[in-house]
Amino acid sequence: MYLFENFFNDIFNIKSVIMALITVGLIAIMMIMTYLVAQRTARLSHIRTFILELIEALVVAGGVLLLRQTFLVLNGGSVMSWGYAIAQLMILLYSMYAMQTLAVTLVNLAMPLVFYGQAVRLGASTQYWWVFMLTMAVLFGVIAYISQHQALVLKSEWRFLLLQFLYGGSWCLIIWSTKPYHLFYAVNVLVVFIAYMWIIRFFVTRVNHVISHFASLDQAANYDELTGVRNRANFDTTTVGVFGVYRQHPTMPITMAMFDIDHFKHFNDDYGHLAGDAVLKHVAQLFNQELTKQTSHGELFRYGGEEFVIIFENIPPLDAQNEVTAIRDTLQKSPITINGDKLTVTVSIGISALQPADTDFDSWFKRVDHYLYLSKEAGRDRITVEGQTQKL
Repeated sequence: MYLFENFFNDIFNIKSVIMALITVGLIAIMMIMTYLVAQRTARLSHIRTFILELIEALVVAGGVLLLRQTFLVLNGGSVMSWGYAIAQLMILLYSMYAMQTLAVTLVNLAMPLVFYGQAVRLGASTQYWWVFMLTMAVLFGVIAYISQHQALVLKSEWRFLLLQFLYGGSWCLIIWSTKPYHLFYAVNVLVVFIAYMWIIRFFVTRVNHVISHFASLDQAANYDELTGVRNRANFDTTTVGVFGVYRQHPTMPITMAMFDIDHFKHFNDDYGHLAGDAVLKHVAQLFNQELTKQTSHGELFRYGGEEFVIIFENIPPLDAQNEVTAIRDTLQKSPITINGDKLTVTVSIGISALQPADTDFDSWFKRVDHYLYLSKEAGRDRITVEGQTQKL
C-alpha cells in the first residue's frame, strides 16, 4: 500500500500536471510538423528532404531536453520521477509512429545510451551493466521493428500492445540497471504508459488518415495520373508565382525549357498506345529523377500529349542548357524495352529566359514554343537556346 501511495503521489501531482501539459504541447507540435513535412517532402530534392527530417529529429531531441530541464527546475535539480520517465517515453515513441524517418529512429536508439552515460557520470553503479546490455539488444530490436512496420503496428492491436510492453519494459530495466528499485513501480509504469500510448495511437491513426487523404487530393489535383509529374493545372498555377518572383527580383534569371518526344506517333502506330504510355512514363520519370539529383531549382511539368516543360528558378539559359543536355544524354543511354525491342528515345528542346519585355506569360511561352519548333524543323534531336539551334 505504501509503494502504491508513493507511486500515485509521484504520478498525480501539480508538477506532473505541468509535465503532462508540456508533453501534450510537444506532441501537438510534432503532429503539426508531421503534417507539414508530409505535404512538402514529395516536392523537394533529397537534400532538402533530409534537412527537414533532420529538423524533425532535432525537435524530438529538443523536446526530451525541454522535459528534462523543466523537471530539473520543478524538482530542485532532480529528475528521479516516474512521471518524467513516462513523459519522455511518450515523446520518443510517438515520434517514431508519427514522423517515420531514419533520423527520428536514430534519436530513439541514442537516447538510452545517453541516459546510461549520464547516470554513470553522476555516480550510478555499473554493477548491472549486463542487464543494460541485454535490455538494449531487446530495445534495439523493438525500435528497428517499429521503424519498418509503423502502419502494421498501428493497425494491429495485439502487435501494438506487445511492442508497447517491450518498449516500456526495456526502459524500466535500463533505469533499474543504474538505480535498482522495487519492481512494483515498473508494473505501474507499464500500465500507465500503455494506457497513454493507446490514447495516442487513436490520434496518430487519425492524423495519418488525414495526411493520406490530403496527399491523395493533392496528387489528383496537381500531378499527371500517367507519368506522376506535375500536370498542366499545376503549371498554370506555378507560372503565376514565377511572374510574382520575377517582378520582385528582376535580376534573378528564370528559364523555361520545353521538350517534345521525337516521333512519338511512331511509338503508338508501331507498338500500340500502351507502348506510347510506357515511353511517356519512361521519359517523364527519368527527367524528374535526374532533375532532383542535379538541381533543386528545376520543376518538371507535363504540358500535354508528349510535351513537357521545365521551369528553372535562379538558373540562366546556358546553365539550364547544360543540365537538360546532361539529362538527355542519360535518356539516350537508357533505352526502353518494348515487345523485346530496345528503343532509344530522343527529344527536341527549346530554351529561353524570362525577359523584362515579357509583359505576360504568353509572350514568354510562345518564344520557348517557337524555339522548340526550330529544333524539330532542323531535324529533331536538337536544342535551341535563345534562337541558336545545335545538334545534341
